[in-house]
Amino acid sequence: MNQRKIWFAGVVTMVIGTGIGLVLAKIVEPPYTSDLYQRQRLERIYMLICGVGGLLVGTTQEALRQLQEERDLTDLSAHNESPNKQRDP
Repeated sequence: MNQRKIWFAGVVTMVIGTGIGLVLAKIVEPPYTSDLYQRQRLERIYMLICGVGGLLVGTTQEALRQLQEERDLTDLSAHNESPNKQRDP
């Protein structure tokens, strides 16, 4: 598996997830006004959660795509090497 592609996909989706988290923080207004629910804190929390989620989704998706490609290649090579293969007339 190509680790560079996996990490690149993870970083790209992390950046996208962070952007989505920032947009969500701007759209969703906190219903409370205490110091615990400060807007700046919510922005950081949303950005962190969405960024980590994006990283996990991106790396997992790319790793699964590469594993699928490897499996397809091994299945194809195993099928071509089988002694009982039939040929079309």
